[in-house]
Amino acid sequence: MKILTSKQMHSVDSLTTERQNITSLELMERAAQQLTAKIVSIFPDRNIEFVIVCGCGNNGGDGFAVGRMLHGMGYSVECVTPSCFAHYSNDCEANMRAAQKIGIVSIVDNANFIDKFSANTVVVDALFGSGLSRPIEGLCADIISAINEKVSYVVSLDAPSGLPDNDVAQNIKGAVIHAYSTITIESPTISMLVPENDDIVGNLDIVSIGLDKMAINEMQSRYSYTTVSDVCYTLKHRSRYSHKGTYGHALLISGAYGKGGAAVLCARACHRSGVGLVTAHVPMSLYDIMQIATPETMISPDSNSNIIASLPDLTKYSAVGVGPGIGTDKLTVDVLEQLIDTCKVPLVLDADALNILSLNKELIKKLPKETILTPHPKEFERLFGKTSDSIQRLDLLADSAKKYNIIIVLKGAHTAVADVDGNIMFNSTGNPGMATAGSGDVLTGVITSLLAQRYDAITAAVLGVYAHGLSGDIVKEQKGYYGIIASDIIDNLPYAFNRISVRNQK
Repeated sequence: MKILTSKQMHSVDSLTTERQNITSLELMERAAQQLTAKIVSIFPDRNIEFVIVCGCGNNGGDGFAVGRMLHGMGYSVECVTPSCFAHYSNDCEANMRAAQKIGIVSIVDNANFIDKFSANTVVVDALFGSGLSRPIEGLCADIISAINEKVSYVVSLDAPSGLPDNDVAQNIKGAVIHAYSTITIESPTISMLVPENDDIVGNLDIVSIGLDKMAINEMQSRYSYTTVSDVCYTLKHRSRYSHKGTYGHALLISGAYGKGGAAVLCARACHRSGVGLVTAHVPMSLYDIMQIATPETMISPDSNSNIIASLPDLTKYSAVGVGPGIGTDKLTVDVLEQLIDTCKVPLVLDADALNILSLNKELIKKLPKETILTPHPKEFERLFGKTSDSIQRLDLLADSAKKYNIIIVLKGAHTAVADVDGNIMFNSTGNPGMATAGSGDVLTGVITSLLAQRYDAITAAVLGVYAHGLSGDIVKEQKGYYGIIASDIIDNLPYAFNRISVRNQK
């Protein structure tokens, strides 16, 4: 799913009406139908009172149309539009008149109407949507401020009014809606996917309105948003005549004294992601632990009891994952440098392997092409430098991946995967319950497993991130956000891959 600017989306809208031989008003009606359906799914209670704050452009037109549809479904609805608007777009005016005919439109010259709201009131923000190029001031700013102060449930259509396409909260000069939920059309903007704007965007939902796919493909963007339709066809079919050798042999270099859990979690996740064979190279002190905790895993014991101090023969492995729990001892640093110099198969670096890189940055230049790094934001900062905000960090992410010919998985909400050309793919799965010890070790196991199964590097990274997040979402469905542990994510990986399977998309 390409992430486009508001200007590009406007072009896609125009091309859609032209190629599908429909009017812009008919396209707006189509959008309103999908927006209404999503709103009702979020707030199914028939006692809800909807107040839709409508602007003078197409976002306002969506709002008036949604109000008409909710009214037709029997909900209590009022469409409110500020008196400061002298002109309305043609499609907005058409939908405003349709809403006026059924008596649900009010024109207001102050924000006092908000004082009359009840506990059952949900405000729908259809003031400006995306693409606003100036700060919101005056009456509209007063209304937004009052809504933010007094209303608990706000649903923004397209985008929270006042939020630019490509900026963060601290840089916004005018008023901006703080939404409980944002329902965007076709794809999110970059500003909806960064942590600084979490309190502005709230829960993010995406609806499709059947825009022309060829028109979208004609637009250039280095950003995209990964959904199940993007990954389901990448998942390989497993032949009934296959055997364990068919699905590769992964080597995991992990663990140190006191950090055996990282090695266990990584190995178990690797198995659960479909690899044929897994060998874990661990310090000698972890030998018994690994044999008991993950009997499916073959063990390559290091000569050192407490740390990784030697590199095993790599010739029989189809992918290598290194880093979880290994520490940063000088001997371990030497092992990582030797691995980087000699490894001829796909490679994943995580956790302490990244910490070693950040202390020995000349090693970054020696990484084999399409090596996958999986840093969290602080690890990324130590590796590639500080930035003032997440938008700048995304630029640095793209530049760093391109500069070093590597793939970088920047972990977090909407994990961003950058490829060697500087394209960035945001992930759509995952939840806050996954912010737990060992979750990153699980991801390393998943991605290494896919590499060992001979997925190409960028597919392994994107599919691995998606499946990892989806597994966490399945846990959330079963147990809620609280108390998720890394082992829960591992146990649900088979269910995640099964959901991704193209056969289940029909």
